[in-house]
Amino acid sequence: MKGTTHHFHFCRLGIIGAVFVILGTIFPFLFAIFLQPKQPAWQGAAVFVAHYSKIQSLPFYFGFFLLGGSLILLTAILLLSKAKFYPLLGLVFGMVGAAVVSLNYIIQTTFVPAVVAHYTEQHAVILETFSMVNPTSFAWAAEMWGYGFLGLATWLAASFFGNRGIEKTAKVLFISNGGLSIAGALVTALELGWVLTVPGYISFGVWNVLYTILAVTAMRVFILIKDDSAAES
Repeated sequence: MKGTTHHFHFCRLGIIGAVFVILGTIFPFLFAIFLQPKQPAWQGAAVFVAHYSKIQSLPFYFGFFLLGGSLILLTAILLLSKAKFYPLLGLVFGMVGAAVVSLNYIIQTTFVPAVVAHYTEQHAVILETFSMVNPTSFAWAAEMWGYGFLGLATWLAASFFGNRGIEKTAKVLFISNGGLSIAGALVTALELGWVLTVPGYISFGVWNVLYTILAVTAMRVFILIKDDSAAES
C-alpha cells in the first residue's frame, strides 16, 4: 500500500513536469514566429541596440519552465524506476545541461538588457559574445551544448519505459530527442553559425514539436500508472 501511494505521488510529479515542459516549448516557439518587434539579422552591436526591446527577453523566461519541467520529469522517472542506474545518470546529465542553459537564460534576461541600457562602443564586444541574435556568439555554444546534455539525459531515462504500447512510443521519443539534441551540439561544435540558417530553423522547429510530443506522451504514461496505483489502493 505504501509503495502504491508513493507511485501515485511520483506520477503526479511527472505530470507536473510534463506540463511545465509543454509550456516551455509551445510558447517560445510561438514567440519566435509572432513576437514583435523582431531583431534584424546580426549586423553588429549598434544595430542590435537600436532595434532592442525588452519584450525580446520574454521567450527566455518560458525557457526556465522547460528546464525545470525537464528536471522534474527526469526526477519522477528516477523515483519510479526499479533499475535506477541509467535514470540516475540521466538526471545527472540533465542537471548539467539545465545549469548551462539556465546560465545562458540569465544572461539573456538580465545581463544583456543591462548592457543595452548603458551601451557604449566599449560594450560592443560583450553583446557580440553574449547576444543570441549573433549566430556565432558564446550564448549559442552554451545553448546547444546544454540541450545536448539534456538530450543525453532523455536517452538514458528512456530505459524506464517498456517495449509495448504507449510506453514503447515514449521510449522511442526519449531516444529520438537524445539523438537529435546530441547531433545539434556536435554540428554546432563544427559550425557554430548554422543555428540561424535555414537548416538551423528547421531543426529548431522539429525539436520543439518532438519535445512537446515527448512531454504529452510521458504525461499519458504517468496518468496510466497513477490510475493503476489508485485502483490498487
